[in-house]
Amino acid sequence: MRTFLLILLAFVAGIMLLVAVFSWQGRAAREYAREAVQAAERAGMSAPERECADLLQRRLPATVQSCVVRAEGEQRFAIVTLEGGRAFRVRP
Repeated sequence: MRTFLLILLAFVAGIMLLVAVFSWQGRAAREYAREAVQAAERAGMSAPERECADLLQRRLPATVQSCVVRAEGEQRFAIVTLEGGRAFRVRP
């Protein structure tokens, strides 16, 4: 019984660790994208689309596959795609 409980506890701890890692990765990507949108607003971006790395003059975070700031009228937002196909739409 004791071994079963230890295995169960290790399984639950592993799941909690995965959730924490995914949460941290998503938050880092959203903060990067938010900074890129703010930089685009300060620069008065006129192009319909621009790479986040160009706006911030920094490389993408490790887990981010792509980040693009788009302008639709006066609205600006970033589309961030992470490894595994997860995507976020970030506004300032």
